[in-house]
Amino acid sequence: MVTSTGQSVAKQPGNLLGFPGAVWLLLTGDLVAAAAVGLTQPYLVVYLHGVLGVPLALATGAVALAAVASLVGNPVAGTLIDRWGGRAVMCAGLALAATGMLLLGAGHGLVTVAVSVALTGFGWSLSMPALGTRLATLTGEHLHQRVYTLQYVLFNVGLAAGAAVGGLVVGRAGSGSPAGHPALPALWVAAALVCLVSIGLAVAAGPGPARPHREAAGTGEPPEAGYRQALADRRLLPILGAATLLSTVGYGIYNAAPSLLAVAAGDPSALAWLSVANAVTVIAGAPIAWRFADRLPARAALLCTAGLWALAWAVCVPTAAGGGLPTRTALVGAAVLTGAGELLFAGALPTLVNAIAPDEIRGRYNALSTLSLTVGMAAGPLLTSVAAAVSGTVPLLCAAVALAAGAALLVRLRAPAPEESS
Repeated sequence: MVTSTGQSVAKQPGNLLGFPGAVWLLLTGDLVAAAAVGLTQPYLVVYLHGVLGVPLALATGAVALAAVASLVGNPVAGTLIDRWGGRAVMCAGLALAATGMLLLGAGHGLVTVAVSVALTGFGWSLSMPALGTRLATLTGEHLHQRVYTLQYVLFNVGLAAGAAVGGLVVGRAGSGSPAGHPALPALWVAAALVCLVSIGLAVAAGPGPARPHREAAGTGEPPEAGYRQALADRRLLPILGAATLLSTVGYGIYNAAPSLLAVAAGDPSALAWLSVANAVTVIAGAPIAWRFADRLPARAALLCTAGLWALAWAVCVPTAAGGGLPTRTALVGAAVLTGAGELLFAGALPTLVNAIAPDEIRGRYNALSTLSLTVGMAAGPLLTSVAAAVSGTVPLLCAAVALAAGAALLVRLRAPAPEESS
């Protein structure tokens, strides 16, 4: 008989807000790692083009290497987590990301740039599902939605703090000035050092519960388990499909489509209001999301996310067609609705995935969940690029509404897991 990690952890005494101390170490480490991302990611193209002299077209293309590396790294992460444990994989991923940042901060030449960006993206793609797995095994199932919501909020706080510091450095130094040359590479070196702090916190959190290992009767060999078993789980596939569609709508298209609306309206500054409105919604809405995390079932939270994100783009359709609300007002409304959906989505998706994940392949389940988000984040900008090429902003936004509706249908089609029905 194998006792689930959720059951064993649920019996342990809690700490602040009911979470064990190890969870707080992991959350703090994730906040620190997010600051490293904020320090560098928004200014990557500026650094590559303005300091290293990489042509602008190649500099923007280099950014895509991180996404490509993540598509490879997410599946690898699941196998490694189930074999070696979340702590080892998380630390290895952070170490690879730090190495990539150091190489980029000290490197010259297009090959070095490409390798550094890909290595950084690959490292993050290992650490993210490892963190999700560790949080699941260190908290009871009744706390999953809360801990994942809190993790998302803290990550955004760290991201914003890092971006603010990076913005001050970029603004004061200037990428084209003589002072900018030593200052901008220092951002990547500083981010690498920050990752080392995150590694230390991940190690200090301890290994967590022992990984279960079940053997097939009479053979001494583990039963068939792995991605084949995970992808054969009919409860998981609709969740992954819904996650991919929602990620496309709420992350991928959201990151790209507002620029089309703002440029068409001749109001690029509307994008600043979009960012502010989204950040304020996530931070101000966090206490509300926290309060309802254990009252709103995860499946219902996903349905609400689909509804909010469909409404966000539906509001923008008349604006894109030349009527409706002013562009700035429409984008702010979309940002608020998207931010509210993000808070629900961040807690609901990993909660649903971990509720049905067998302990012995939990890493693979979390890796597939992360991969679905990665695919959506890549698909959204691609769809937006096609829309921009054919002047099809209205069809793009209508497609976003339809994709959100499709995600809701997938969530409704999924049979509730025993944990939810109880």
